[in-house]
Amino acid sequence: MRTSIDGLGDAIMSQLEEWTNGELKQAVNEGLKETAAAAEKALKQGGPYTERTGKYTKDWTHDVRGSRASAITGLNGYSVYNKKNYQLTHLLEKGHQARNGGRVRAFEHIGPVNDTLGELAVQKITQKVRG
Repeated sequence: MRTSIDGLGDAIMSQLEEWTNGELKQAVNEGLKETAAAAEKALKQGGPYTERTGKYTKDWTHDVRGSRASAITGLNGYSVYNKKNYQLTHLLEKGHQARNGGRVRAFEHIGPVNDTLGELAVQKITQKVRG
């Protein structure tokens, strides 16, 4: 693309907008999707709890949040959740009252995964942008 000195600013801005709207948006969306998949995989490996049937850990999945996609930026939001045993996530993470009195201890397994997601997302996005 050839341009004169007078139109250099406009040419640079148009190239930046084209890159931002196309390649960068795609790289960020792919990075976020890979991060959600990594979180799902980490949660499927289990936690500090002992599981009798294995149903809780195998039901973790991730999906695009349709209503949360930003209309301005065009970026997708992802949720990592337990499909069938969603009721147990809070009980295991925070602990709960036992049937016969006392408390059942908490098994933190979602919080540690959530703490590493921010850094992982940044790494995946920079890896995608740099090529």
